[in-house]
Amino acid sequence: MKRLGFWVSFLVLAVSAPAADYVMKTVPVRAIESYPARATVAGATIAADPYPNDEKSYTAFDIKDLNSRGYYPVHIIIHNGTAGFLNIRTRNIILITSAGEQVYTTPGAIVVDDVTRAGLSARIPLMGSRAAGGSPLADFTGKELINASMAPGSITDGFLFFSNPNLKKNLFEGSTLYIPKLEEEGTRKPVGPFTIYLDRAASETPDPEGKK
Repeated sequence: MKRLGFWVSFLVLAVSAPAADYVMKTVPVRAIESYPARATVAGATIAADPYPNDEKSYTAFDIKDLNSRGYYPVHIIIHNGTAGFLNIRTRNIILITSAGEQVYTTPGAIVVDDVTRAGLSARIPLMGSRAAGGSPLADFTGKELINASMAPGSITDGFLFFSNPNLKKNLFEGSTLYIPKLEEEGTRKPVGPFTIYLDRAASETPDPEGKK
């Protein structure tokens, strides 16, 4: 029984170690005019900051090869410059690739589950490399863009994740982010669509301090 208890304790520690080692990073939000990939319709502006490689993705998520695993994050920043409340619904947002393929978003929880099963602990720093620890699931879902109501003058931001089965190709090269609409709260009048070309932004060099 003592031997069984030892192995149970060992397995519990082994499973919980990745979460203890994981560091939740802060992603700065700049002035929306500073993002090269953006579109404005009827006073509402949406900017997209794509993370096209492992190095840039590592500045936001404590996983060293997220893109190499087939997941490409996009940081979405929305400024409601209208006089009323606007609603964002993420379900119909799509990425149109250079080949014309339409790629829908992958929930952050699924990304974490896939990467964790593939061996997350091999891609995060060893314990003690940084001071603070956290949960990968809490990090991804906490940073994820969700359905929301946006007050006039407010800024809303969050990440979307797109799956790329072709690991040899940069998913964002020549791609367009298409957001069908925002909706005026109450009247449900559409504001949009927003077509955002990612090419220029995807070629930018990541800056660990969030400056361009």
